[in-house]
This record gives sequence, C-alpha cells and structure tokens, in this order.
Amino acid sequence: MLKKTFHLLTALLLSFPITTSANESNQQVVNQSVTAEKAQGIWIDVRTAEEFATGHIEGAINIPVEQISAKIHQLIEDKDAPIHLYCRSGRRADVALTELQKLGYRQVTNHGGYQDLLRKGIK
Repeated sequence: MLKKTFHLLTALLLSFPITTSANESNQQVVNQSVTAEKAQGIWIDVRTAEEFATGHIEGAINIPVEQISAKIHQLIEDKDAPIHLYCRSGRRADVALTELQKLGYRQVTNHGGYQDLLRKGIK
C-alpha cells in the first residue's frame, strides 16, 4: 500500500511541471495575440451602434453581430483578408468569428473586449 502511494505521488509530482508549462505556454500565446501595436487588417467592432458611438478602435468598422453575415460580403470580398473582431467582452466577437468562418473567411481573430484592447495600448 505504501509503495502504491509513493508511486502515485511521484507520478503526480512529475506531471505537475508538464501541466504548468503547458498552461504558461497557452497564456503566452493569448497575451501575444494582441500587443501594443495594432495588427494590420480590417478591424470590426461587433457591438451596437450606441456602444460604438461611446468609443472604438481608430479605423474600426461597426457591424453589429446580428448583421455580420448579411453585411460582410459588401465590405470584404477577399476570404483571406485579416479580420480583427472585438466587442465588449469577447462573446459577441466569438459569435461573429464563427459566422465568418462558416462563410469561408480564413484569417479571423477575436481580440476580446474593447477595454482590454485599450489596456494593451491599442487605440
């Protein structure tokens, strides 16, 4: 019994650095996805017009999430164009990302919330 416990604890301790390392690696990828330099491409704010009017990323286009499927073809024909999405928290941007991928757009990124972008230096 003591031997089994020892082996179990050893296995757990050995796997801890592996899982910690993977989580740190994933966090680095998330943190590096938006830096203080605004990514090139088309920025789309999927919040409401009212939210957009209170402040938005410079040069961003406002297409509310419920209109994204209907309006995107009028603005962006190139399915390989880099598209950067954001909203208030990232949830609506995620819905828009899914819709755009269904429509064949291949370079779509959800950058999360507007306030998060401002904190990262994106204006």
